[in-house]
Amino acid sequence: MVRSPAVALATRLAAALEAVASALSTPDNSALMAAEQKLAAALADLGHVTAVASADRAALAAELTRARAALARCRILGTAAADVVQAALAAQGRSGGYDHRAAMPVGPGLRGTGMKGRL
Repeated sequence: MVRSPAVALATRLAAALEAVASALSTPDNSALMAAEQKLAAALADLGHVTAVASADRAALAAELTRARAALARCRILGTAAADVVQAALAAQGRSGGYDHRAAMPVGPGLRGTGMKGRL
């Protein structure tokens, strides 16, 4: 059976999202970067689909459902990874977000964190 371009693109999208989820679960930065490139290409190509033949709609819906499930897995794994990073930073006394205080170490007896002066 020959797949239509739209179904083939949806298959690529689902596979790219599954690759992102797999890379997030390992964690493997190089695999994540490679999967991100595949995902960007699939999304860019999918944006050019203008019509889908009625005979291909069921197959397209199935692939898009697969992509949606992979996206949900990516969200769960991405949130878990972000939580782990936040916990590790908190354990080190650092903040995960941008904050001018994030670079300041925290600890008892810390000296030299303030400055008095006149201009």
